[in-house]
Amino acid sequence: MTGGVEIHPDHALEHVGVGERNLAIGTRLGAAGQAFFFVAFLFAFFYLRALNTAGRWNLHHLHPSRAYGIAILVCVLGSVAATWLAAWSAREQNPGLWRLGGGAAILLALAALGLQCAQFANLGFGPGDGSFASVFVGWTGIIAVNILGVVYWLTTLVAETLRAGGRSLTLLRASAEAAGVYWGTLGLIEIVAFILLYVVA
Repeated sequence: MTGGVEIHPDHALEHVGVGERNLAIGTRLGAAGQAFFFVAFLFAFFYLRALNTAGRWNLHHLHPSRAYGIAILVCVLGSVAATWLAAWSAREQNPGLWRLGGGAAILLALAALGLQCAQFANLGFGPGDGSFASVFVGWTGIIAVNILGVVYWLTTLVAETLRAGGRSLTLLRASAEAAGVYWGTLGLIEIVAFILLYVVA
């Protein structure tokens, strides 16, 4: 065996497009999985509301602050829009717009997370205070966990382009677009959550 010689067999060389397709498919499967997961809360909302056993759907006539709900929704949708802007700028090879969109997406997502935590701190009820309370806390709580995951994802992407020797926008484009798809799906779930938990209920 010859020392210092790297061997690259043909089967070890994979075109970059294969990885991009795998990422796109995997992200769409993950987003669809999240959507189906939240269908459980959707079913619980309508089923328990229709059943209303012993008047326990909204036992204490709870009304979460709509101001918090609107603020969280605006931050989430703003972050989704900024993520799409960042993904577009990665495709167009615009570093300035990439940093602006990525930074705005992270800050707005963190604001949504902070507002959700503040709402929980001032909610005045817990998951044991009736069916509506359990659906509300479970639905919004799991969305908050997902927001934290999105913040981590976006932060790693932006950080990779800031450090010396980091990945180029060309290599990050597929990841940025995947983040936009996943975050956009969660944005739609947040819209449904707002309508049901703050308006309908």
